[in-house]
Amino acid sequence: MARARTSIILSAALLAFALFATPTPAAEQLTGSSAPDSTYGEGGTKETFLDAANALRGEVWRDKTGMIREQHELDGSGEQFWGFFIGEGTAAYNWGGAIAIKPIGGPAAAWTMTIYGTGTVTIKEYGFLTKAELDTEFAHWHDQMRGWVNGFIRPQQG
Repeated sequence: MARARTSIILSAALLAFALFATPTPAAEQLTGSSAPDSTYGEGGTKETFLDAANALRGEVWRDKTGMIREQHELDGSGEQFWGFFIGEGTAAYNWGGAIAIKPIGGPAAAWTMTIYGTGTVTIKEYGFLTKAELDTEFAHWHDQMRGWVNGFIRPQQG
């Protein structure tokens, strides 16, 4: 049951990535800008996408060959999705991991966070995180995911 749910979530996430790359209706048009970024090696770029109100809606990190290595999407409700890609970054087996963050409704400001590994493997699930806990755990897992991707695209010698 959990594997099926995870598979559905990841399939939906991949679909969201595909939709993110296609033009949106005029009312939701995003503007983008690109800047040099060495997160995934020298010669890489970081693209930032803003909505009409200049709110951040997404970010894409590319290596020097133009391959997407990391993609961040967020919506107005506070949901965030971070995807990390290995290999050529285009196939399901190149999915290196993901982080999904969702706010929990109600009077308590809390979030859930799920960490996914390659394919449909759920590594860790968190519930009812405070903002401070979310920030701490996210920083740890974000660094881990970036390290894994860099390890695949720039293997250590020796």
